[in-house]
Amino acid sequence: MHSISHFWNVSRGIYGPRNFKENKRAVVFFVRAISNRALFEELYTFFDQYPPMKGFLETHDPDFQEVMTRVFLFKNSTMRQRLDAVKHHFTILRQFFSDDVIKEIYWGKGYTLWQSQDAANPLKVRLIFDTGQRKEGFLSLYLYSREDMLYHFNFRFDYNKAGEPALYIGTLQGSKEGLELTKEITKKLFGYRPKNFILYLLRIFTQTLGIKDLYAITDAGFYTNSHILRGNRSKKTSLDVFWKEEGAEATPSEEFYWQMPITEKRRKYDDIPSRKRNLFRKRYLLMDDIIPDYIAHVKELFRDDFRPTPSAIDEAAITEKPADYDPIEAPKTQE
Repeated sequence: MHSISHFWNVSRGIYGPRNFKENKRAVVFFVRAISNRALFEELYTFFDQYPPMKGFLETHDPDFQEVMTRVFLFKNSTMRQRLDAVKHHFTILRQFFSDDVIKEIYWGKGYTLWQSQDAANPLKVRLIFDTGQRKEGFLSLYLYSREDMLYHFNFRFDYNKAGEPALYIGTLQGSKEGLELTKEITKKLFGYRPKNFILYLLRIFTQTLGIKDLYAITDAGFYTNSHILRGNRSKKTSLDVFWKEEGAEATPSEEFYWQMPITEKRRKYDDIPSRKRNLFRKRYLLMDDIIPDYIAHVKELFRDDFRPTPSAIDEAAITEKPADYDPIEAPKTQE
């Protein structure tokens, strides 16, 4: 059992004596920690027995412990729920990825899953842990143009109500100064908005892991709604409209999350105005080029004994194309 002074030292290490607000948070952390010492001990024991994260809280990222004492992840989450979320995330993560990969994600710089070879369109997609994003999840998928962040998802793995591993999106965030860059990249992606592109890549990531259920936080379920006075004023944009555009549906099993389709279906000729068909053809050919390489890089992170059956096969993932291949009328998987 850790001493009371341990929790006080942790609180001062996380917040420091910078200002009144930080001092208040330090006191709140300390009080909540000593009032829930058993849960903290459970957290410490879990990480101590989890090889790639052993020593993480003590020597690398003590700030991560803030997840225990602040209402993060979703509206009105309890410390018990957040601790379970941490344990579930890392338990599932180790089913997918090797210990070396997990250590590189959380102790190192993470992994580049795809990078454009086109100097005129220098996009890069990275899987990382950014401790500053721990409020909404424990992993992030970032889309960069050169070194400028365009969009990123914060997410976590957890078990759904059926007890199956699922992916839970905590937020989608875009660059505050990226409007002009976003317009430029949209043009280079043949009309594909960057936030739709990164959602597409997250869906492919989900499929490749064999995960069948993808959830996205609702506006009402966003964690800042836990604060009575502030509400969700710190959340600058509504995501519900975007989620619904992408096929989100309410599900009785999740109070604060939409159920998202894990696939993005290609539009066919009947759905595309004739003046835009060439644009869509170029876009789909670009995805045909990107996705197989992206999937290959995701698979490089797998444990040697992890060989999942994809939960869906995206049309861009089909590498064997007929001679008369038309990207709008894409090939189907073999029965």
